[in-house]
Amino acid sequence: MGGFVGIMCLLGIGIAMFRRSPQAFLDGPSEDMPTRLLRWAVGLLSAQRAEWGQAMLGELDYLDGRVRRLRFTLGCVIAALLLPPWGRAAAGVWAMIAVAVGSIGLYASVAIRYRLNAGDWVWAAILVLLLAGYLLAAGALLRRPGVAVPGLLGGLFVALASLTLSGFTFYGVIGTIPATWEKLVLMIGVPLAVGAAGTLWGRDPVIGRRVARLAAISGGLGLYLYGTLAVAVLGAGGPPEDTGWTVRYIVSDRLGSNLIHDLLMTTLVTATFGWAGAAAARRRGGSPAPTLPGPFIPPASPDPQQEA
Repeated sequence: MGGFVGIMCLLGIGIAMFRRSPQAFLDGPSEDMPTRLLRWAVGLLSAQRAEWGQAMLGELDYLDGRVRRLRFTLGCVIAALLLPPWGRAAAGVWAMIAVAVGSIGLYASVAIRYRLNAGDWVWAAILVLLLAGYLLAAGALLRRPGVAVPGLLGGLFVALASLTLSGFTFYGVIGTIPATWEKLVLMIGVPLAVGAAGTLWGRDPVIGRRVARLAAISGGLGLYLYGTLAVAVLGAGGPPEDTGWTVRYIVSDRLGSNLIHDLLMTTLVTATFGWAGAAAARRRGGSPAPTLPGPFIPPASPDPQQEA
């Protein structure tokens, strides 16, 4: 399964790189890394904090030394990421925080109920770090204009497409093994559609790529919460287990499978093929229509009588 996912990701990256403009590879970086990183962080700020961002960029210009510039930039980036967003971005961030906290709470309750081993608590620590990284990435994407609504809708579409094949039942989530064509639809067709829709929505392939990444994170979080809830309800029940494993081992295996499949594989594949779909749709509607030059109007010649 891991090798199949790797091949699919490489295929998606190949499609995206083929469709991407070659000018992006020919143009070299015109600014140093701290300046580019700080400009990225300033772009995450709301209009109410735009002056603060410009002040930080101005202050960076007066700093000498690579270490000093990088230290100052990292501090500004952390501040920009931790500042509460505004409007739709704030609603999206709080919704994803609620899903992440709910997932951690369910994992902990299952681990305590079935008295899982220390190794499962190590996975719980990894889960917390992984979810924290996802929330920071989602917070950065939600602050971008034109990304919040299509990105969250795309994540809902990814989650619903996966749950549809399992019949929306806890038993199906735990025991359903998709057929080959179903895997191809979920791993290729759905992400490509999300990325292409994001490009067409924002008329920009950059927005399409951001939409695909946000959809990958939000969809993966939703699926993981649903899968963890299924384990909490069913425990070792549900699909028959003829392997002779203990109840504790079955529950631990299901928790680990959810983490790997929903949070890692689904997110990675969706983001990769969503990027490819956004790049493939750039010629259809991703580039704004060029502005045609108006007719040339020669300047009027001065009137000799007025000059006199």
